[in-house]
Amino acid sequence: MQPDEPVGDVIRIYGTGHYQETVPVLDDKGHMVSTEVERDMEVDIAMKWGNGFETTQRSFVNIIATPKGGTHVLGFERALVKVVNEALRSTKTLSNKEVDVIKDDVMEGLTAVVTVRMSEPQFEGQTKAKLGSVEARGAVEAVFGDAFATFLEENPDDAKQIINKVI
Repeated sequence: MQPDEPVGDVIRIYGTGHYQETVPVLDDKGHMVSTEVERDMEVDIAMKWGNGFETTQRSFVNIIATPKGGTHVLGFERALVKVVNEALRSTKTLSNKEVDVIKDDVMEGLTAVVTVRMSEPQFEGQTKAKLGSVEARGAVEAVFGDAFATFLEENPDDAKQIINKVI
């Protein structure tokens, strides 16, 4: 199979997100007490569109592969679709009367690697194939969404290539 012709360069988004998590902690008397803990999460995403139609996505949590994705991937996908739709509207490529493009349109031809580093991740099942930590979705969505929107603003040529690919 021939590899896709690239559409633009590799886009690398890196940042740190903050979230609160409720965790059980032993108190002075040996009782488990629910405690709010502030946590940081590193978000590291590399992506590139090709002119083909196949989507290739890999995801990792603390270097552990998560082949079934999880909440970190959901946060990435939601932010990606939202930012692309905002770019389509701001460039008048989509009018306000037209419906948003959907995830499948945005992801077409995309190769992406979504990596997060976080304390005490919660996985679904024993195989660690899918991240279940609900806080990861919001943290990834915020970090990636803001950084990707800024990238598109600061790189109008790349933004135009991505918009043309999606359309």
